Amino acid sequence: MPWKETGKMDEKKDFVLKSLDRQLVFTQLCREYGISTKTGYKWRERFLAQGYAGLEEESRKPKSNGKALEEWISVELLRIKKKHEAWGAAKILNIYARNNPGKHVPARSTVEHLFDRAGYVQHRQKKRRASGERIQQRVVPVKPNEVWTVDFKGWWYTRDKEKVNPLTVRDEYSKFILGIDVTEKGDISHVKAVFERLFKEYGLPEYIRSDNGPPFASSASVWGLTKLSVWCAVIRPPDPGYQA
Repeated sequence: MPWKETGKMDEKKDFVLKSLDRQLVFTQLCREYGISTKTGYKWRERFLAQGYAGLEEESRKPKSNGKALEEWISVELLRIKKKHEAWGAAKILNIYARNNPGKHVPARSTVEHLFDRAGYVQHRQKKRRASGERIQQRVVPVKPNEVWTVDFKGWWYTRDKEKVNPLTVRDEYSKFILGIDVTEKGDISHVKAVFERLFKEYGLPEYIRSDNGPPFASSASVWGLTKLSVWCAVIRPPDPGYQA
């Protein structure tokens, strides 16, 4: 039986009075009123200690503030801080404790909070790192082997719990799939090996277009270049014997 909003206090009074009857099973009584036994014991103990006033709803506000300081302590700490603004909370606490033997010494975090509210703490603004410029050439191909696109198409797990992350290379003009390789890792060395094989088989394209993710590009480097993108840019055409 859940509490009725219109007579919640009446329900509580009725419950605590019945809970004093030793002939009634307490757990069964709690079940009838739709409350836990823990709540039932709490209401009964409050009633026995405070009467009906103990059944009133208590404020959820904390009864004490861990950051609160007595006024005279705050004044003394701020007096020392004003005289020695370069000193930190730990050093000022040592001075305070030495000047006030036997008195309560607040926590360092409480003193730091006091100085912060008093305006003695300067907060540094985090600087957003500007993303480096990237080399971009939106070339529209007019012939095969002019622009290749490369990308990892997203990984998944097989039924044998093996991770599959296919690397796809495609000719942008003809839409011909040059290669779909499941590499052991998606790092530079493994991707480079795939390109070396494709260069030997199809020759060098004029451009290779990729997304901004590793190992093709990096937001932390100059022009967004990685070792792989630099290698692709400076590679020389292979010997004729490499052509298929």
